Amino acid sequence: MTQVLYYDDGDLAICNGYSFRRDKRTGYYLSSKPVNGKRIRLHVYVWEMKYGKVPKGYEVHHKDHDKRNNSVDNLELLTSKEHHKVHSEEMTEEQKRKHTANLIEKAIPKAAEWHRSEAGREWHKLHYEEMKEALHMKTERKCEQCGKVFTATGRGKFCSNKCKSSYRRQSGIDDIERTCPVCGIKYKTNKYNPAKYCPEHKGGKHRT
Repeated sequence: MTQVLYYDDGDLAICNGYSFRRDKRTGYYLSSKPVNGKRIRLHVYVWEMKYGKVPKGYEVHHKDHDKRNNSVDNLELLTSKEHHKVHSEEMTEEQKRKHTANLIEKAIPKAAEWHRSEAGREWHKLHYEEMKEALHMKTERKCEQCGKVFTATGRGKFCSNKCKSSYRRQSGIDDIERTCPVCGIKYKTNKYNPAKYCPEHKGGKHRT
């Protein structure tokens, strides 16, 4: 059994002669030196010592959500999607807000910069050549609004823009809450509706 020993108030872990330091920002332990050619997180190392290399598309998860508990019995494999869902459900509203702000401030601009770069353009060109047949292939599908069978390329769900708009109105996907400036009552309306007043005070006056 792979044994993990902790020192320095839990900030240093030793396993099979390798040192792992806890990153205070993420809480994960990272090897101080490369293990088999690369630096690796402790929980991943422990899992791979027991079961072998983590399959592509999977991640190692702490069952009790304690990143200091790296016993192999506390570890399990989840798909990347499942793992992300588990951790997003744990996040507080403040953490979600900071995560979104970080994406807007750092990740998204960096991604946009890469996509505009020469390497990014080459990637898009290659990706398009590989996918163009599938992208332009016409398939028969059923309109999710009216049920009509139609032929289209891509991933269209509706036979027309009219059906698409009707579906969005009925589903309430574009609804927001507003407060009437006359009576102070909160009411729901489509976000694209320019009206500022509730139905009782349409135009700013009480309806008679």
